[in-house]
Amino acid sequence: MKPIKIAGIFLALFCSVSAYAQVATVIPKKVSLIKNAIGTLSLFVDFEMEMGDEELDPDFWITAAERPSVSIQYADQKETDCQLTVNPALSPGSIGFTVTGFNQETLRRFLNGDKDNQIKLVIDTDIKVRLMARDGFPSPRYWLIKAEVANKMMNDGLTFSDADRADFLTYLNNFYYYENMVDFGIMPGKDSTSSEYILSMRFQNAYNRKDFLKCDPKKKGFPIYWSLDTRLSTNFSDSLNYIKFYPLNFLFEDFSKKIPYQFNVKLGHESSQDFANKRGILDASLNFIIPNLINLTTAQSNRLRLKPVITAGVKGYYDYSNGIESFASGQAHIDGHYYIPVFNNYAIIIDGGVFYDVSNERNPDKKVLGNYSITLGAEIPKTGFKAMFKYVDGKTDINFRQGSIISIGLLMDFFQEQRKTN
Repeated sequence: MKPIKIAGIFLALFCSVSAYAQVATVIPKKVSLIKNAIGTLSLFVDFEMEMGDEELDPDFWITAAERPSVSIQYADQKETDCQLTVNPALSPGSIGFTVTGFNQETLRRFLNGDKDNQIKLVIDTDIKVRLMARDGFPSPRYWLIKAEVANKMMNDGLTFSDADRADFLTYLNNFYYYENMVDFGIMPGKDSTSSEYILSMRFQNAYNRKDFLKCDPKKKGFPIYWSLDTRLSTNFSDSLNYIKFYPLNFLFEDFSKKIPYQFNVKLGHESSQDFANKRGILDASLNFIIPNLINLTTAQSNRLRLKPVITAGVKGYYDYSNGIESFASGQAHIDGHYYIPVFNNYAIIIDGGVFYDVSNERNPDKKVLGNYSITLGAEIPKTGFKAMFKYVDGKTDINFRQGSIISIGLLMDFFQEQRKTN
C-alpha cells in the first residue's frame, strides 16, 4: 500500500473519532457563595450541577489553556492596592471559582448592593468541562456553560449580604466572641435577704477587624491590649468569685493554618473578690480552634455554629495572699469553651478547665484540680439577651476552695449569632 494512502486512512480515522466527541450545552442547577476560613481565606462561587450518573474530570483544568477566562470587575475602576485573584476549581458535583486576597475594603465591596462601588466576578469565556469516561462512551464528552448564562445566574442569584459578611468574619474572629460575654444571675434563697446576685464578665479590647484582613502581614501592627475576666457576687466570700485583670497583653496569631491559633502572653493581677487571695502573674498560653463536635441544629434551624476554643498555658505567679508568707510558683492549665446552638432559640455554653499547681503551699497533695460551668440559654426575642440557667462547680485556681452554685438570670454575649440561609 502506498504511503500516501496509509496517511489518508489514518487521517480519516482521526477525523471520524473526533466527530464523535460530544459537547452538550447545560445550565447549572443553582449558584451559591461558599465561605472558607480554613487555610487561605476565600470565597467559592459554586455552580451546582445536575450530575446524575456523570462525574467531572478533575484533571481537565490542569493546563491553563483549558481553563475558562474569568476576571474581577471593579466598579468605576476603583481598584485597590490588594488585588483579588480568581482560580477555577472543580468539586465532585460543582464547577466553581475561588476568590482570594481579600482585605477590609474588598470584602466590603464584593457583591455589595452599591452598584457604583461594587466588586463582582465576570466570566469572559464559555465554561467547558470534560466528563469522566464511562462504559459505552469511549469518546471525549464535554459540558458547556455559556458565559452569558453563568453571568446572568450570578447577577440574579448571587448575593453577599451584611449578615453573610458578619458570618465570614466570625469564622476568623471566633476568639473574639469567646473572650467577650457577660451574664447576670440570681441564686434564689428563702427570702430576698438570703438571695445572692452574681455578675460574670469576660472582655478584651483586642478585636480589630482590619487586622484580620490586611493583605500584607508585615503591615499588621504589634498587638498590645488589656483584658478583664471576673465573677462577682453580693456574697464577697463566695469561693467561686475572682477578679483577673491583665493591663498588658501581647497577642500573636495565625489564621492561615488548618487549625487557626493565637499565642497570648499577659501580665496582670489575680485575686479573690475579697482580696484575701492575691497574686501577680505572667501567663503564656496558646488558643486554638478545633472542629465542631456536636450539631443540635436542623435544616429548619440552620444557625451559625462557633467551633470549640481550647487554651493550654503555663502561668508563673507571685502569691502575697493575706495570712501567709509570700512565695513564687507556677501553674499549668488547660481550658475550654464551647457555644452550642440548639434548634431555633436555645443554646448550651460549656466552660471548663483543669490546672496543676506546683507549689507545696497551694497544692500539697499534688492533685490536678478543675472547675466547670454549664449554661442553658433561651433567646428572648428582639432583646439580644438570653434567659439562662447556669450551674457552676469546682475549685478556682486562686483560692483552691470547693464551691458549687445554681443561678438563673440573663446572658448577653457579644456574639449576635446570625441564622444562615441555604
